[in-house]
Amino acid sequence: MDAAIFSSFLVKVASRCNLDCDYCYVYHHADQSWRSMPKFLSEEHKQAFSRRLSDYATECGLNHCVVILHGGEPLLAGAKTLADFAELLRSNCSIPVDVSIQTNGLLLTEEALAILSKADIGVSLSLDGPKTANDKHRLTHNRRSSFEQTEQALKRLQSYPSIFAGVIAVIDPSTDPLDLFQYFDQFNIPRLDFLLPDAHWLRQPPGRDQDPALYEQWLVRAFDIWFDQYAHISLRTFEALLDMSAGLQSGTDAFGFGDVSLLSIETDGTYHDLDVLKVTQDGATRLFGSVLDTPISDVARSAPVQEHRKYLRKDGLSKTCQSCEIVDICGGGSLPHRFGDNGFVNPTVYCNEMKRLIAHIDSRLQAHLATETEENESKPLPDWFNLEQYELAETGKDPMNWLCRGAQNDATACLRKALSFFAHDDKAKQLQSVDDEVFDAVSMHPGTIAWSNAVIAKQHGHALLTVDGQPIEVTADYLYVLLERARSCETEHLLEAGRDDLWLRAPFGHAISFESQALSIEGRDLVNHAMEIIRSWRPDLAAEIKKACSAIQFVRDPTADPRKIVSFSDNSVPGALYVSIWQGDQLIDPYDLADSLIHEHRHQKLYLLERYAPTTVQSSALVVSPWREDLRPPSGLLHAVFVFVELRRFWLHVMRCGPAEMNSRAINQIVDTDNHLHQAFATLDECLFTEVGQSLVSVLKRAAIEGKEPDEYLTHSDTAIQTVF
Repeated sequence: MDAAIFSSFLVKVASRCNLDCDYCYVYHHADQSWRSMPKFLSEEHKQAFSRRLSDYATECGLNHCVVILHGGEPLLAGAKTLADFAELLRSNCSIPVDVSIQTNGLLLTEEALAILSKADIGVSLSLDGPKTANDKHRLTHNRRSSFEQTEQALKRLQSYPSIFAGVIAVIDPSTDPLDLFQYFDQFNIPRLDFLLPDAHWLRQPPGRDQDPALYEQWLVRAFDIWFDQYAHISLRTFEALLDMSAGLQSGTDAFGFGDVSLLSIETDGTYHDLDVLKVTQDGATRLFGSVLDTPISDVARSAPVQEHRKYLRKDGLSKTCQSCEIVDICGGGSLPHRFGDNGFVNPTVYCNEMKRLIAHIDSRLQAHLATETEENESKPLPDWFNLEQYELAETGKDPMNWLCRGAQNDATACLRKALSFFAHDDKAKQLQSVDDEVFDAVSMHPGTIAWSNAVIAKQHGHALLTVDGQPIEVTADYLYVLLERARSCETEHLLEAGRDDLWLRAPFGHAISFESQALSIEGRDLVNHAMEIIRSWRPDLAAEIKKACSAIQFVRDPTADPRKIVSFSDNSVPGALYVSIWQGDQLIDPYDLADSLIHEHRHQKLYLLERYAPTTVQSSALVVSPWREDLRPPSGLLHAVFVFVELRRFWLHVMRCGPAEMNSRAINQIVDTDNHLHQAFATLDECLFTEVGQSLVSVLKRAAIEGKEPDEYLTHSDTAIQTVF
């Protein structure tokens, strides 16, 4: 197994705490190593860690990393000390370093916040709710309440939205969840998280011996209250389970499968595993070496880390979990919660709670999506709309024109609504006064659409987060960009490539890296070359791409192999294509870029159709996709088939008419695509679709079979590619 990639580092800057919370995993569970730890991380260890981090980032090719300053209570070390440490880390590292703290808030004074804000250190606050809830467990060492001081910290944080990361609360089932939501709803909290009390099979959840359904009932009631009344509060646990139920990736390590990405450093400089493993047994987190004597890369390759990684894969779970129907959602549960006499090869101690909650969320999601589907189907496609014509660029001009006009009308209305929230801003007034044709063109830009939707969502009280969970700030500053866009507006669709546009990039946080402007210049030439390849093959497809898509961004995936070509598109930024242009140590081949552009355009094309005609009957039943390792919802598999039917045409063209050196590559692409399409169609035959979806599957089947004559697939060695349909 290759080495783990650490991208997050939990650094203990203080080993003591000014609170005595009775559930704390550091002080009230199995591992008591804090007693022998230095009270604070020394200057020597800070310097050494900053060097180790810098070396590791360079060695592993990290593009970004996160350092969480932890404790104990990190502010016992002093806000200025933390700010100096953050500066040290950033000055030594050649990559961006996000620094944050997890604090109980007792020392979070106005002065401390000013220092942390200036140093750009994020703040996450621990608070269990109103006084009646918080005082059940979060008391001082002399058993006094900590609530007033912590609430004052929460109020102060309202004035520092740029560094306020969120609030963490530990569940006590004797507290009504409605009380928690009513309390937290008074504040602007970018992200809230409810944590189950740390427990495992040898130390079971408090109170459950008296009432086995205690936590199940609490979680179900809490979800219903949130889903029905407080969904504008971003709540990580419930959002993660909703995402997993819908076939998306989990935003938390508590659910789904994953990999080890966090390394802990204690105040004596020693390396440790996931800090919460301290609940299991004494010394459970200790790895080997310290920042003084051991490179981080050595720890990443160590046997204990490899053992931990095993438990985060399906084949590392207990047999009970492997055969469970919700395993792909639950992922076996949080690792510390699986601990028992036989180690970690057990279901989570909260297994029944997870089954009940996931089944309930699935039921609520089904009902909600069924209602949403009925509403969507009330806006049907026109009678003349022909899916077979729509699928092919050469025959799909009328269907695509109709879909694009609808998208244009929606975008124009969305921008006007967003501008209404800035009625007194001169720039907004200027935009409202431009010619309708110019206004329409500005509104249809993908960056404009993303910003407009964000403004409206913010006004409705929704928390806005990047795909990696960071808060997104929505301001009027983007009006400058919109106004400039209007002044230099081209009303004809042009492909804008590699522009540094905040709202084409903001939704993705640090999960994606964007290429420099210097490389983007080369990228634009490469795009022109790739588009010319498409245009010379099928002019109507090139025209369709330009009509439906107006922005291209050049990206890298920080977690992927540098040799891997990546691309993606997202319906939150309609009309934008995200493609990589750099592979290994050179620009990618223009034929590969043409493949990526066609690939992401097809996703955008299907998104346009799905605005008016849902294709799948919503279900949490995930299916196997031959193109992905993870399970996908049927809609995701349909998207893949819609993409690869077109890419099969492209590589057939390359095989027949492309450069000789691409011939073998093209044949391999066709063979793989044919095999994958064969598997995908067999799976789609078992899925439930709307009438439009079923018709589209039939159209795609016919398109995939067309022209499959064996003599068209001969290689130079006269070996025929076998048909699989």
